[in-house]
Parts: sequence; C-alpha cells; structure tokens
Amino acid sequence: MALTRFNKGGVRFDIDMEGMESHKASEVYKEIGEAPLLMRAVLINKDAGYGQTVTVVTTNSVIFFGKCNVETAQQIREDPEAVAELNEKGAYFRIKEFTAKNPKNGKPFSNKGYSFEFLEESEYPQELKDDDPMFRF
Repeated sequence: MALTRFNKGGVRFDIDMEGMESHKASEVYKEIGEAPLLMRAVLINKDAGYGQTVTVVTTNSVIFFGKCNVETAQQIREDPEAVAELNEKGAYFRIKEFTAKNPKNGKPFSNKGYSFEFLEESEYPQELKDDDPMFRF
C-alpha cells in the first residue's frame, strides 16, 4: 500500500509555473473579454489581511481572482475527478465581470468584481491558433 497519500502539501497539479506571467483578472478581462481560456490548476492563496483569494493557472500564465471565487475553488480542489481532469486536459472557462451590491443599502459598489465560469462543451473552441487569446493568457 502506498503511503504517499499522507504526504503534506494538499492537492497536486501537474503544471510547472516557472517563468509564467501573472495578471489580475481585471487586466485579462479588459484585454480579451469573455474569450475562452484553458484552466490547468486552481490554487487558494492564504489570507494576507484581506481574506483568501484564488489563483487560476492557464497554459502559460497565472491569473489572480478575488475572494468571491474561494468557495468554487475549494469545491474543485476537494473533487478528485475535477483535479484529475485539470491535470489531464484542463477545463475551458471565461472571466465574467460583475458589479456587487452593498448589502446595507442595495446600491451597486463602484468597483467591478471578476469571477470564472466554465464553458459548456458546445462553447469549446473548435480550432485554436497560436495567437488565440487562451495562448496569450
């Protein structure tokens, strides 16, 4: 019986992030809108004073998302099938922009928020070229 399952370190993704550029989700959204991207890993960052946040790793870059994505990231990381799928072939997603409302008065906040949404199989890109957005981010 392999006892490696007791090793510390949590979920393991098979991707090398060395040399990847990093971007805020807002920057990527402003550049490519809701164009498809390929998620290869999802990480949860420790609380650095503003709560936990999420990092999504694409084919060649790292994208930072706010704390509104933590619950989804936790669910993905706790699902062995989802982790295996990300490691094997990745999952197509898009960045969605939203305006949150203030729970005290119901009025929209001035800042935009960004989350990720997975694509239905019918929305997958048919053919990809090296200059398609998912290869740049």
